[in-house]
This record gives sequence, structure tokens and C-alpha cells, in this order.
Amino acid sequence: MRVEAEEISKELDLEFLFERESLPYKLSRGTSGMQINAKHCAACGDSRWRVYLNADSGVGNCFVCNFPYTKMKFVKEHFQLEWREAFDMAQEILKEQGWRPKRQAVAAVEHGDVRLPYSMELPTEDGSNLQYLEQRGITADYAKYFALRYCEFGWWEFEEEGEKKRHPFDNRVIIPVYDLDGQLVTFQGRSLAPPLTVEQKELGLTERKYLFPKMLPGTGRFLLNGQNVHATAEVAMGEGFFDVAAMKIAFDSEVALRHVIPVGSFGKHLSYGAMDGNDQLGRFGKLKARGVKQVTIMWDGEEMALVSALNAAKLLAGIGLVVKIALLPPGKDPNEVLPEVVVRAYQDAKVWTPALDIQWRLRNPYAARSGK
Repeated sequence: MRVEAEEISKELDLEFLFERESLPYKLSRGTSGMQINAKHCAACGDSRWRVYLNADSGVGNCFVCNFPYTKMKFVKEHFQLEWREAFDMAQEILKEQGWRPKRQAVAAVEHGDVRLPYSMELPTEDGSNLQYLEQRGITADYAKYFALRYCEFGWWEFEEEGEKKRHPFDNRVIIPVYDLDGQLVTFQGRSLAPPLTVEQKELGLTERKYLFPKMLPGTGRFLLNGQNVHATAEVAMGEGFFDVAAMKIAFDSEVALRHVIPVGSFGKHLSYGAMDGNDQLGRFGKLKARGVKQVTIMWDGEEMALVSALNAAKLLAGIGLVVKIALLPPGKDPNEVLPEVVVRAYQDAKVWTPALDIQWRLRNPYAARSGK
């Protein structure tokens, strides 16, 4: 089933696209709602942060070449495709993206205490755990550490435009997200449904692996597992939950690394720039005040992910942290390799310096391995 341009314009999440492509961007509030300030113009190549796009509609322009952007035009220009190819690419991105909540034009309303969908604590009272988690190495002890829950039948209740609504989270692992002080701020729901068959995909069905509750703050301003960073000088940063869990398991397997606490960035991007420090860089500043001295970035083993890691490292070093960058095997993340591989990557991580930054940007280790 071919997705129409109108549906692409409505459903394609620009933040997801920017994170997927490791494109540097900033979020800010404009006169018409939240907007994305992109460093690079896909049309003229200018790199002076002169591109502004509405985060919801994708409409915007470059203030250097005046190119008028829409979501489809951005896809077309970024990938340098003809229109037919651009539509095909947009559909592929939508499939990868799965369901994402529609972004609100204004900041989300504070809802006070977050009430999770009806779900059971893991492990259960009799010590049982989900087979799905056990197969991924997340035993009952780790399920308890991350405060995971299982929602068989439940929903997230919210109010939108004065109307009360329900968003189902059936048959999902509930992954709570806490702020540094341990306050529940939002959550994710990971589907336990089997992958779609070829026939289902041909019918146009998409896999919604992760669901996010509408009307709650986006995860991009928080650090997954940040509430567990106490009495340590070292943290390691992965992306999503299963990367963080794999890192925790790996570090626990090595006595000398059990003091290292893994946190998640929810993508290959570090949010920053909020005037009140309500972003990930601001939270790392708070962790520094609590005694954290070193951060090791452990994002995907791929060329653009390393560039993103270098960008994040520069930001973290700018607030006085020692930053290291670990190189995972090509095409792999912590969740896709054995614990000993994660441990070795952490131990072999290189300290970020301006000289290393220039060296890896000019000769990216992953580009060399791919023969570029």
C-alpha cells in the first residue's frame, strides 16, 4: 500500500528523521509552535544553523538560499532523490519510525503525578518474569532494577482539546522514565507482538514497536536510568532501553566495572539549549555536581553515529566532564553483541580531545572499515 503525500506530511516525525540520519539540530519555540533549527541546509549546503522548520508540519525555509521546505522536500533534498524515489524513501522511514504521537504546537501541559497504564510489576510476586525479557538476557533481577512492568490490557488516559481519550498499551512491556530525583515523568511501551509477516507488510501494516504517551514530556529531555546514578564518578551513555540494559548486564559481569552506571539518551543526539537547563546537557550538569566526572559514549558502531558522538562529546567536555568514546563493532550496538564485547569496548574507549575530534572527522574509523 502506497502512503499518500498528505499522510506522509502528517505522520512523518522530523525529529525521528534527524536522529535517524544523525543530523545536528536544536529545538526551540517559535511563533507558530515548536521548531527545528537545523545546522545544515540540504538544498544549498550552508552549515550556519540558518534552517528553521516547524516541528509539526515541516514547513520552513533556509534563510541563506530561501529554499522553501516541506517534509517531502527535505527528504528529497537530503537524500538527493527524484520525487518518486523520495516518496519511496519517506515510506521506508515511516515503517522504521512506527507510531509516534503527534507533536503538540505548544508545550505539553503539566499533569502532576503520572499514572501508568494498568499493569503488573515485574517480576511478579512469585518471581516470574516475561519469557521475552529472559530471552534478551533481562532476568527478574534486572526487570526489578529498571522497574519494568507488563501491561496485558490497559491504556493511557489523557485529555486533548477538552476531550478525554484513551490510548491502549495492550501486550507491552512498560518502561518507566524517571527524572534524576526519581520522579516518574513519562514512559514507553515496547510491543511483545511477533514481527509482521511478509503478507501483513504488503497490506501496508506497520510495526509499532514503541508507543509513547500523548501529552507527556518527550523522552529527549531526560536520561534513562539517570535516577540510579549515585555515589559514582563514571557513567556510560547508550541509546534506548535495551542498549542500557545490555550495558548494565555487561558491567555487572566485570567486578572492576560495577561502579559504572549506564544511562540512555533516547537516540544519537544530546538535547541542549533550554534556558532553564531542562534538557539532557543540563541533567549531565546536575550529575557532575553530584560527583560524576567521566562519561563514556557507547552509541552504534557506524559512521554517522560516531560523528554524533563527537558532537555530544564536545558539549559534555564543555561543562567540564572527561568524555570517552567507545567503538562498537561495525553495525552493532551494545544490545547486539556479547557482554564481553561491551566490556572490551568500554575499556578501550578513547578520551575525546580536539585533536581526536579532527582526526576522526577527517578519517572516520567506520568509513575506513567500509572501504570508503
